[in-house]
Amino acid sequence: MKAVYLIGSILLTALILILAFGNINAQFSNVHFLVYKIKFNPTFIILGVAGLGILTGGLYHAFIARVLDTPDEDEEEF
Repeated sequence: MKAVYLIGSILLTALILILAFGNINAQFSNVHFLVYKIKFNPTFIILGVAGLGILTGGLYHAFIARVLDTPDEDEEEF
């Protein structure tokens, strides 16, 4: 599962960066994704990117939680 969390978070981060840096000078009426023009309401674009950010943060959190998780094999059960 660590690999799934890591790959998913890296892919979504790349997607957010493509959307952000590919449209630095664009107005919301002319937003481009790679070579396609996106014709949506600006509110939906902002909410979509925010949703991608939330999902990306969740994947990063899950990956870090799995990496830092230590097994409790040393504890004795009574």
